[in-house]
Amino acid sequence: MEDKRTGRQTPTLSLVLPYTESLGSEAVELYNRSGRTAQDWQALMMEDIMAVNPDGLWTHMKFGWSIPRRNGKSELLIMRSIWALMHGERVLYTAHRVTTSHNAWEKILSLLGKMGYQDDVDYNSYSTRGCERIDDLHGEGLINFRTRSSKSGLGEGYDLLVIDEAQEYTTDQESALKYVVTDSRNPQTLMCGTPPTVVSSGDVFLKYRRDTLTGKEEDAGWASGEDYALAVKSVIVQAVCRGLGEVLGDAP
Repeated sequence: MEDKRTGRQTPTLSLVLPYTESLGSEAVELYNRSGRTAQDWQALMMEDIMAVNPDGLWTHMKFGWSIPRRNGKSELLIMRSIWALMHGERVLYTAHRVTTSHNAWEKILSLLGKMGYQDDVDYNSYSTRGCERIDDLHGEGLINFRTRSSKSGLGEGYDLLVIDEAQEYTTDQESALKYVVTDSRNPQTLMCGTPPTVVSSGDVFLKYRRDTLTGKEEDAGWASGEDYALAVKSVIVQAVCRGLGEVLGDAP
Protein backbone atom coordinates (compact mmCIF):
# COMPACT_ATOMS: atom_id res chain seq x y z
CA MET A 1 0.00 0.00 0.00
CA GLU A 2 1.33 3.41 -0.94
CA ASP A 3 2.01 5.91 1.81
CA LYS A 4 -0.56 8.67 2.10
CA ARG A 5 0.74 11.81 0.46
CA THR A 6 0.61 15.02 2.46
CA GLY A 7 1.56 18.51 1.49
CA ARG A 8 3.91 20.83 3.26
CA GLN A 9 2.98 21.15 6.95
CA THR A 10 4.77 24.44 7.66
CA PRO A 11 4.26 27.93 6.19
CA THR A 12 6.51 29.05 3.35
CA LEU A 13 6.54 32.53 4.89
CA SER A 14 6.13 33.23 8.59
CA LEU A 15 7.19 35.46 11.44
CA VAL A 16 6.85 33.92 14.90
CA LEU A 17 8.24 35.53 18.04
CA PRO A 18 10.47 33.37 20.27
CA TYR A 19 8.69 31.38 22.98
CA THR A 20 9.23 28.38 25.25
CA GLU A 21 5.67 27.66 26.42
CA SER A 22 2.34 27.34 24.64
CA LEU A 23 -1.25 26.38 25.40
CA GLY A 24 -1.84 25.27 21.82
CA SER A 25 -1.77 21.55 22.63
CA GLU A 26 -4.63 22.08 25.10
CA ALA A 27 -6.80 23.59 22.36
CA VAL A 28 -5.92 20.76 19.96
CA GLU A 29 -6.66 18.06 22.54
CA LEU A 30 -10.01 19.67 23.33
CA TYR A 31 -10.88 19.85 19.61
CA ASN A 32 -9.86 16.22 19.07
CA ARG A 33 -12.31 15.12 21.77
CA SER A 34 -15.06 15.81 19.21
CA GLY A 35 -13.89 12.87 17.12
CA ARG A 36 -12.17 15.12 14.61
CA THR A 37 -8.39 15.17 14.39
CA ALA A 38 -6.41 18.35 13.86
CA GLN A 39 -4.01 18.16 10.93
CA ASP A 40 -0.29 18.36 11.66
CA TRP A 41 0.01 21.90 10.30
CA GLN A 42 -2.98 23.03 12.34
CA ALA A 43 -1.47 21.62 15.55
CA LEU A 44 1.85 23.33 14.80
CA MET A 45 0.19 26.67 14.12
CA MET A 46 -1.88 26.46 17.30
CA GLU A 47 1.38 26.20 19.23
CA ASP A 48 2.53 29.50 17.67
CA ILE A 49 -0.82 31.25 18.04
CA MET A 50 -1.22 30.28 21.70
CA ALA A 51 2.38 30.79 22.80
CA VAL A 52 2.66 32.46 26.21
CA ASN A 53 5.40 34.40 27.97
CA PRO A 54 6.67 33.74 31.55
CA ASP A 55 3.80 35.87 32.91
CA GLY A 56 1.22 33.67 31.17
CA LEU A 57 0.29 36.38 28.66
CA TRP A 58 0.01 35.80 24.92
CA THR A 59 3.33 36.14 23.13
CA HIS A 60 1.44 37.29 20.03
CA MET A 61 -1.23 39.85 20.85
CA LYS A 62 -2.06 39.67 17.16
CA PHE A 63 -1.64 36.79 14.73
CA GLY A 64 -2.68 36.58 11.09
CA TRP A 65 -2.57 33.86 8.47
CA SER A 66 -3.58 33.56 4.84
CA ILE A 67 -4.34 30.18 3.24
CA PRO A 68 -6.28 29.38 0.05
CA ARG A 69 -9.90 28.31 0.38
CA ARG A 70 -10.99 24.85 1.53
CA ASN A 71 -7.79 24.01 3.39
CA GLY A 72 -9.02 24.16 7.00
CA LYS A 73 -7.70 27.57 8.00
CA SER A 74 -10.88 28.54 9.91
CA GLU A 75 -10.60 25.40 12.04
CA LEU A 76 -7.83 27.23 13.91
CA LEU A 77 -10.35 29.93 14.83
CA ILE A 78 -12.79 27.24 15.98
CA MET A 79 -10.14 25.54 18.17
CA ARG A 80 -9.07 28.83 19.73
CA SER A 81 -12.67 29.93 20.34
CA ILE A 82 -13.70 26.66 22.02
CA TRP A 83 -10.66 26.81 24.29
CA ALA A 84 -11.53 30.41 25.14
CA LEU A 85 -15.14 29.49 25.95
CA MET A 86 -13.96 26.78 28.34
CA HIS A 87 -11.43 29.05 30.02
CA GLY A 88 -13.60 32.04 30.85
CA GLU A 89 -12.66 34.30 27.95
CA ARG A 90 -15.09 36.63 26.19
CA VAL A 91 -14.89 36.19 22.41
CA LEU A 92 -16.17 38.33 19.55
CA TYR A 93 -16.19 36.20 16.39
CA THR A 94 -16.69 38.41 13.31
CA ALA A 95 -17.00 37.66 9.61
CA HIS A 96 -17.69 39.54 6.39
CA ARG A 97 -20.76 37.48 5.49
CA VAL A 98 -23.73 36.48 7.63
CA THR A 99 -23.43 32.88 6.44
CA THR A 100 -19.83 32.64 7.62
CA SER A 101 -20.48 33.79 11.19
CA HIS A 102 -23.64 31.65 11.36
CA ASN A 103 -21.78 28.58 10.10
CA ALA A 104 -19.07 29.12 12.73
CA TRP A 105 -21.76 29.18 15.44
CA GLU A 106 -23.31 25.97 14.08
CA LYS A 107 -19.92 24.23 13.84
CA ILE A 108 -18.93 25.08 17.41
CA LEU A 109 -22.32 23.86 18.71
CA SER A 110 -21.89 20.63 16.76
CA LEU A 111 -18.39 20.07 18.14
CA LEU A 112 -19.49 20.82 21.70
CA GLY A 113 -22.21 18.18 21.34
CA LYS A 114 -19.71 15.62 20.06
CA MET A 115 -17.45 16.43 23.02
CA GLY A 116 -20.27 15.44 25.35
CA TYR A 117 -21.48 18.90 26.36
CA GLN A 118 -25.23 19.55 26.49
CA ASP A 119 -27.26 22.64 25.65
CA ASP A 120 -29.04 24.14 28.70
CA VAL A 121 -26.80 22.02 30.95
CA ASP A 122 -23.26 23.03 30.08
CA TYR A 123 -23.97 26.00 27.84
CA ASN A 124 -26.76 28.16 26.43
CA SER A 125 -27.01 29.11 22.77
CA TYR A 126 -29.00 31.90 21.15
CA SER A 127 -29.60 32.63 17.50
CA THR A 128 -30.72 35.70 15.64
CA ARG A 129 -29.48 35.62 12.06
CA GLY A 130 -26.21 37.51 12.02
CA CYS A 131 -26.06 37.80 15.83
CA GLU A 132 -25.60 34.40 17.53
CA ARG A 133 -24.20 33.66 21.00
CA ILE A 134 -22.92 30.81 23.18
CA ASP A 135 -22.60 31.13 26.98
CA ASP A 136 -20.70 28.72 29.23
CA LEU A 137 -22.97 27.89 32.18
CA HIS A 138 -20.06 26.80 34.39
CA GLY A 139 -17.94 29.91 33.99
CA GLU A 140 -17.74 33.36 32.45
CA GLY A 141 -16.83 32.28 28.92
CA LEU A 142 -18.96 33.44 25.99
CA ILE A 143 -18.77 33.81 22.23
CA ASN A 144 -20.70 36.42 20.28
CA PHE A 145 -20.92 35.95 16.50
CA ARG A 146 -21.38 39.07 14.36
CA THR A 147 -21.07 40.32 10.82
CA ARG A 148 -18.77 43.32 10.59
CA SER A 149 -19.81 46.92 10.06
CA SER A 150 -18.41 50.35 10.81
CA LYS A 151 -20.34 50.33 14.09
CA SER A 152 -20.02 46.69 15.20
CA GLY A 153 -18.58 46.08 18.67
CA LEU A 154 -18.84 49.68 19.86
CA GLY A 155 -19.06 49.86 23.65
CA GLU A 156 -18.39 46.14 24.19
CA GLY A 157 -15.44 44.44 25.87
CA TYR A 158 -13.77 41.13 24.95
CA ASP A 159 -10.58 39.13 25.47
CA LEU A 160 -10.38 37.60 21.99
CA LEU A 161 -11.29 39.31 18.71
CA VAL A 162 -11.65 37.01 15.70
CA ILE A 163 -11.53 38.45 12.19
CA ASP A 164 -12.64 35.73 9.77
CA GLU A 165 -12.59 36.52 6.02
CA ALA A 166 -9.89 39.07 6.88
CA GLN A 167 -9.19 39.85 3.22
CA GLU A 168 -12.45 41.87 3.40
CA TYR A 169 -11.56 43.70 6.65
CA THR A 170 -11.74 47.47 6.07
CA THR A 171 -10.21 50.42 7.90
CA ASP A 172 -13.67 51.68 8.96
CA GLN A 173 -14.46 48.31 10.52
CA GLU A 174 -11.08 48.18 12.25
CA SER A 175 -11.72 51.63 13.75
CA ALA A 176 -14.87 50.26 15.37
CA LEU A 177 -13.43 46.94 16.52
CA LYS A 178 -9.84 47.53 17.58
CA TYR A 179 -10.87 48.93 20.98
CA VAL A 180 -13.07 45.99 22.04
CA VAL A 181 -10.08 44.13 23.56
CA THR A 182 -8.25 47.10 25.09
CA ASP A 183 -9.67 46.52 28.59
CA SER A 184 -8.67 42.85 28.68
CA ARG A 185 -5.76 41.82 30.89
CA ASN A 186 -4.64 39.37 28.20
CA PRO A 187 -6.05 40.43 24.80
CA GLN A 188 -5.57 38.71 21.48
CA THR A 189 -6.72 39.45 17.93
CA LEU A 190 -6.68 36.78 15.21
CA MET A 191 -7.01 37.53 11.49
CA CYS A 192 -7.65 34.68 9.09
CA GLY A 193 -8.28 35.04 5.37
CA THR A 194 -7.58 33.92 1.84
CA PRO A 195 -5.04 35.46 -0.55
CA PRO A 196 -6.60 38.70 -1.84
CA THR A 197 -8.20 39.12 -5.24
CA VAL A 198 -8.76 42.24 -7.30
CA VAL A 199 -12.32 42.47 -5.94
CA SER A 200 -11.37 42.10 -2.25
CA SER A 201 -12.67 45.14 -0.39
CA GLY A 202 -10.32 45.01 2.61
CA ASP A 203 -7.14 46.97 3.16
CA VAL A 204 -6.23 46.10 6.78
CA PHE A 205 -5.02 42.54 6.09
CA LEU A 206 -2.44 43.63 3.51
CA LYS A 207 -1.16 46.38 5.78
CA TYR A 208 -0.98 44.05 8.78
CA ARG A 209 1.08 41.53 6.81
CA ARG A 210 3.50 44.20 5.60
CA ASP A 211 3.87 45.84 9.01
CA THR A 212 4.38 42.52 10.79
CA LEU A 213 7.01 41.23 8.38
CA THR A 214 8.90 44.54 8.51
CA GLY A 215 8.78 44.76 12.31
CA LYS A 216 6.45 47.77 12.51
CA GLU A 217 3.70 45.74 14.19
CA GLU A 218 4.82 44.74 17.70
CA ASP A 219 3.86 41.52 19.51
CA ALA A 220 2.52 40.14 16.24
CA GLY A 221 2.89 37.00 14.15
CA TRP A 222 2.14 35.97 10.57
CA ALA A 223 2.00 32.80 8.49
CA SER A 224 1.19 32.20 4.81
CA GLY A 225 2.18 30.29 1.71
CA GLU A 226 3.71 31.44 -1.55
CA ASP A 227 0.18 31.78 -2.93
CA TYR A 228 -0.27 34.95 -0.88
CA ALA A 229 2.68 36.77 -2.43
CA LEU A 230 1.62 35.64 -5.89
CA ALA A 231 -1.93 36.80 -5.25
CA VAL A 232 -0.76 40.24 -4.11
CA LYS A 233 1.35 40.61 -7.26
CA SER A 234 -1.63 39.53 -9.36
CA VAL A 235 -3.88 42.10 -7.68
CA ILE A 236 -1.32 44.85 -8.30
CA VAL A 237 -0.90 43.87 -11.95
CA GLN A 238 -4.67 43.71 -12.51
CA ALA A 239 -5.18 47.06 -10.79
CA VAL A 240 -2.46 48.69 -12.88
CA CYS A 241 -3.85 47.20 -16.08
CA ARG A 242 -7.36 48.26 -15.19
CA GLY A 243 -6.18 51.79 -14.46
CA LEU A 244 -4.22 51.89 -17.70
CA GLY A 245 -7.25 50.64 -19.57
CA GLU A 246 -9.38 53.40 -18.09
CA VAL A 247 -6.78 56.00 -19.09
CA LEU A 248 -6.49 54.63 -22.62
CA GLY A 249 -10.25 54.44 -22.85
CA ASP A 250 -10.50 58.14 -22.11
CA ALA A 251 -7.86 59.00 -24.70
CA PRO A 252 -9.04 60.47 -28.01
